[in-house]
Amino acid sequence: MKWISRIAVISFFATVFSTSAFAVGTSNGVLLNLNAYLYNIDQKTSTAESKSSTSIYDIKLGYLSGSGLYLGAIHTSRSVSGDTSKSGSATGASIGYIGSSGFFLQGHYLISAEYDSWKEGSGFQGDFGYLTNVTTSFMVGVELTYRSLTYKDGPSVGEYEVIETFPMLTVGFVF
Repeated sequence: MKWISRIAVISFFATVFSTSAFAVGTSNGVLLNLNAYLYNIDQKTSTAESKSSTSIYDIKLGYLSGSGLYLGAIHTSRSVSGDTSKSGSATGASIGYIGSSGFFLQGHYLISAEYDSWKEGSGFQGDFGYLTNVTTSFMVGVELTYRSLTYKDGPSVGEYEVIETFPMLTVGFVF
């Protein structure tokens, strides 16, 4: 069963990346991107068992010019569940470039962030990825995200800094 799912995933990405019929960066209009990262882990020993799940979702909305310049906003949310549950979110402004080949680079300044009992967070996020058109207005792709957030108000003295890198799957709509 594992081999069948692996073959299906590999076939999907091979098809998506080999048949780009339209150039992404030459699109013009409002771009809505939805990104997702999911990580689940089950750990077992002969006497104990633990489960943990992490999910991160980004929603990006902005204007994509015909030259590939992107200006917009981002809202991201995170949920961690397991022995304890934590959640948080951040909102910010975005600028980037999406090339006609589908490769893109975006930078986001996260103005307002909170996570669990930590408040007054801010930081930045950088995305590097690839999008390909399925139709003239629907895109799929992947991206690698680097995020750095610092929270100033929390349950302990001092700041709480989180720096992370993770992959995300992307779907986008131009309208």
